Amino acid sequence: MPAIDAATVVLVRDGHRGLEVLLLERHIDSDFAGGALVFPGGKVDAADHAVEPGRWDAQDLAVRAAAMGVASSEEAVAMLVAGVRETFEEAGVLVARRPDGSQLTAEDLALPVFRSARARLAERGSVWDWRPWLAESNLTLQLDALALWSWWVTPQGRHRRFDTRFFIAIAPPDQVAEHDAVEATRSVWMRPSDALAAQGRDEVSIIFPTRRNLAVLATYPDADTAWRAAVAGQVDARRIEPTIVQVEGRTMVQHPYEDEPSII
Repeated sequence: MPAIDAATVVLVRDGHRGLEVLLLERHIDSDFAGGALVFPGGKVDAADHAVEPGRWDAQDLAVRAAAMGVASSEEAVAMLVAGVRETFEEAGVLVARRPDGSQLTAEDLALPVFRSARARLAERGSVWDWRPWLAESNLTLQLDALALWSWWVTPQGRHRRFDTRFFIAIAPPDQVAEHDAVEATRSVWMRPSDALAAQGRDEVSIIFPTRRNLAVLATYPDADTAWRAAVAGQVDARRIEPTIVQVEGRTMVQHPYEDEPSII
C-alpha cells in the first residue's frame, strides 16, 4: 500500500501556563485513528497543486521544497496549501489575509460565506475545489505562516498509509478554533505535557507520531520560540517511517532511529 502525501498543521498559542496546542478528537468511526486526539490535517488534493500564485504568499520555495523532500517548488506549495485548507475545514481556522494585509477575524469566519465554504470542504463523499471561492473572496493564503516541524510516514502493513509533513503555525489571534463535527467531534487546547499525561492515564487516545510531536513541543516555553526554531531549521525534520514489530506477543512500533520499541 503506497503512502499518500498529506499535510498536518500543529497550531500553537500561548496560554496562562505556557505553550498550548490544538488537538481534535477524530470521529470514532473514522477509518484512520478513530477516537484519537490529532492535529488538523489530511491528504493533498489535486486542486492544491493548481492554486494560482496570486492566491498565496510564500518565500524561499526551493529551499523549503528540499527540506520537505519534494521534487519541486510546486509540490511544496501544494503541501502548504493542503495544510491551510485542512486546518480551515477541520478546525475553522483560516490562515489567510485580505488585500490590505489584514488577517481574518472570528467575525469574518462567522459570516455565511465562510461557513458555507467550510461546510462544502467538509462534505463527505465529495471534493470541493475552493479555488474560485478564494478568488471571489479575494483572499491570499499565508503559506509563510507554516514552518516545517516534522515528517512522518505510516508504517508498512497499515490499511491506510500517509506520507505526512507536519507544519507548525501560530494560531491567528483573532480567530476561534472550532471542530467541524464531521471528521472531528471535539476540539481542545492543551499544554503538550498535559495531553501526554492524560494519555498515560488512559483518559485519551493519542497515536505514536502525535505523542512524539507533543513530547518535542513540551520542551519549548512559548509558541513563538517553537515556531522560530522550525523556521530556522532547528527541529528534527528527518523522514521517519517506523515499523510494526512483535515483542513478546505485543504489537509495538519501532522508531527507525531508536533502539527500544514503543506502544502504538
